[in-house]
Amino acid sequence: MHLSIHDFAKMIEFSLVRPDATDRDIEEFCRRVRENNFATACVNPVNVSLTAELLKGTDIDISASIGFPFGSHIPQIKTLEAKRAIEMGATQVDMVINIGALKSRKDEIVFEDIKEVVEISGDIPVKVILENGFLTDEEKIRGCRIAKDAGVSFVKTSTGVESKYLLERVSESIGATVKDVKLMRKAAGERMKVKAAGRIYTLDFALELIRAGAERLGTSEGPKLIQEFKERFGNFVQV
Repeated sequence: MHLSIHDFAKMIEFSLVRPDATDRDIEEFCRRVRENNFATACVNPVNVSLTAELLKGTDIDISASIGFPFGSHIPQIKTLEAKRAIEMGATQVDMVINIGALKSRKDEIVFEDIKEVVEISGDIPVKVILENGFLTDEEKIRGCRIAKDAGVSFVKTSTGVESKYLLERVSESIGATVKDVKLMRKAAGERMKVKAAGRIYTLDFALELIRAGAERLGTSEGPKLIQEFKERFGNFVQV
């Protein structure tokens, strides 16, 4: 695969989902998004309006983080959150699944939780976050199958939000892994795509994830990855 720096930038979904992000932080974030021409700016719903205003006139998507970071909101709240975010300017939705329901094998509940957001979103792409650090391989595969049945556009490895609870329980599996991307790529089928997110700090790792089948990379280190690409490869690299 011949990867240009432009194509690489358009695989990056640059994120700022910190709870303490101020308007000034969002302004600086959007400046860096525009400067690097990333695919997507990922923000919390409260920051969608400002982000949409700052990115007006570009082809950069705006993704709202729904049910963040634990996915434990009741379905009606996730649906309303997605609806309002879209009304404020979101052009994509990243939602966290009901993790406990998946682990309890309550697949119908997981399906309905996702399906309601997909339906309210219309033509807006929905990405479903499995938060793999909490899941077994069987649960990851089942989560992909449910997401596919619900009609989502992407399945995503993780939120990238490292809570103390997650760190204590599953520190070895936090964030994106090559193994998980390969597993999800196989389970996703032809129509659904895979987004890797969490702890993508280096270009080498980002390229590994792309080789494994990730079509999008969610990271808070987007500008650093672009700079490393330029310094090492110039405008093109063979992946």
